[in-house]
Amino acid sequence: MTLRELPWLALRTAAGVCSLFVSTHGLWSIYGLDFRLDTLISVLYCVLPFLSFFVFLFVKTPRFEVSLHAFIAVGYLATYAFLNWRTCTAFGYCTTVAATIGTTLTTRPMLAACAVVLLRTATLLLDARESARPASPRAN
Repeated sequence: MTLRELPWLALRTAAGVCSLFVSTHGLWSIYGLDFRLDTLISVLYCVLPFLSFFVFLFVKTPRFEVSLHAFIAVGYLATYAFLNWRTCTAFGYCTTVAATIGTTLTTRPMLAACAVVLLRTATLLLDARESARPASPRAN
């Protein structure tokens, strides 16, 4: 391992930890959710984040992985915000849809899902920079 590979490895590890957190949160969400109301949204709320770590582990094409993580993050935001809106309207403390989406974005699972996308994009850009750089001859 060279010194140039260290930032890539650090970013990749951070993305993996965030991805594992998002997947664990998706699995943990199954226990506290009422699936009788808005069944499709509730299932998506649990399944989308659960897939994050599996995408991280098994998708080998970096651009496709970033695209899938972005899809997961946007879908997770949509379902999470919808469920938050449903809850706050039931209790009567909603102000606006934008405020609900903003509040949803500041939760730890959403921040972690966005971090996965940003960290994987950074590793993709770092890979592109490294491949564009000419290889230095090794000293024997």
